[in-house]
Amino acid sequence: MKYKKSLLDSFLEQRINDNAKELKHTLNETLEMEQNCLEQIRQSISHCKDNIAACEKQIKKCSPASLAILETKKSAFKDNLLIWNTMGHIQMASIEMKEYLKRLSVDGIDEWEQRDVIKSVYTAIYETSKKLVDATAEIFKFIKRCFPNYDYRIFTDVRKELTKFRESNASELTRVRNTIDAHRDVEVSVQIEVIEGLHLANAVQLIVEYEGIINKRGNETSPIKELGLKRLQACF
Repeated sequence: MKYKKSLLDSFLEQRINDNAKELKHTLNETLEMEQNCLEQIRQSISHCKDNIAACEKQIKKCSPASLAILETKKSAFKDNLLIWNTMGHIQMASIEMKEYLKRLSVDGIDEWEQRDVIKSVYTAIYETSKKLVDATAEIFKFIKRCFPNYDYRIFTDVRKELTKFRESNASELTRVRNTIDAHRDVEVSVQIEVIEGLHLANAVQLIVEYEGIINKRGNETSPIKELGLKRLQACF
C-alpha cells in the first residue's frame, strides 16, 4: 500500500506520539463521565418505555371515561422517550468520537489500523449526524405542539450548524462510507485508492468540528428535559 501522508499528518503523528500517555489519560477520564451519563439516559429511556407499556395495558381494559386520561399519559411518556433518545444519540456520538481519537492516539499505530479507524470515523459521522438532524425535527414538533410560546431559537441555530456541517462534508463522508465501509466498491483497486488517500489530519479535523457541534447540541437539548417533565406533570 502506498499511503499518502501530508506534512500535517506527519506533524500530528509526532504530536500524538509526544503526548500519547497524557492524551489517553484525559480521554479515559472524560469517557468515564460520559459513559456514566449514558447509563443514566438509558435508565430514563427504560422508565419511559415501562410507563408506556403500563398505559397500553390499562387502556385495553379501562372504561371509556378513563381512556382519554390514559392516552394523554401515554403520549406524554412518548414525548419524554423522544427527548431521552435524542439525548442518548448525542451522548453516544460524543463517546464514539472520543473513542476514535483514543484509538488514533496510540503511539506507533499501524498504517492499516489507522486507516481502518479513519474510515469508521467517516461512516459514524455520516450516520449519527443524520440521526441527530432527524431527531431534532421531531423535538421541534413536540415543542410547537405542547409549548408554542417556548423560545427555542438557540436550539434552532445549533441544528442549522449541524445541517450545514453535514451538507459541507456530505460528498466525502458518502464517498468513504460507500466505497470502503458500509458498502464496498466492486473494483478493489478503487477501494485501495480511497484507503491510501485517507488522511489523519482530515479525520481529526472532522472529529473536532463535529464534537464541538455535538457539545452545543447537548447543552441546548438538556433544558428540553424540563419541558418533558412539565408535560408529564400536566397529566397527573
